[in-house]
Amino acid sequence: MHEHTKRICDFLTEINLPFRFKDVETDSFLPGLKTVNGTLYIDNEKLLYPGDILHEAGHIAVCEPIFRPQLNGDVYKNGLKNGREKQAMHGEEIAATAWSVAATSYLNLPIEVVFHEKAYKNARESLIDAFNTGGLFGQPLLTAWDMTCPREGFPKMQKWIRTHRWINELS
Repeated sequence: MHEHTKRICDFLTEINLPFRFKDVETDSFLPGLKTVNGTLYIDNEKLLYPGDILHEAGHIAVCEPIFRPQLNGDVYKNGLKNGREKQAMHGEEIAATAWSVAATSYLNLPIEVVFHEKAYKNARESLIDAFNTGGLFGQPLLTAWDMTCPREGFPKMQKWIRTHRWINELS
């Protein structure tokens, strides 16, 4: 097992984010990773990039709690099946990205672990630049969901798993 994979999985255990080492037999959005009923399956033999674990775990962590057990496969496709608003899913995508960057900071890993050479469809460099220069990309949602530390702000986190039901407060 790659050193980064071990550190990341130890972190997931520490924050009680559900994951299992399991063969991922089907094609998945990211090689070696699959979300099943809100649990992240990790196939260490097929996993190409340890940082992908953080991004997929970020989807589980930032999902509104009542919908978390319904996360399966490609989480973008889930949003429309279970009645969630597409806009909420896009917000969770950018929040999951920010969450994964906060996790790299917490774990003292380089940001390139998440933004590896095959990540984010050619947006890798601009995302690295945005996070390194204090640009806002997902952090406001983590703040709205009371996940970041009030005094220190991003990337310091006070909660790694979302408990805040923000959508209902908007109606």
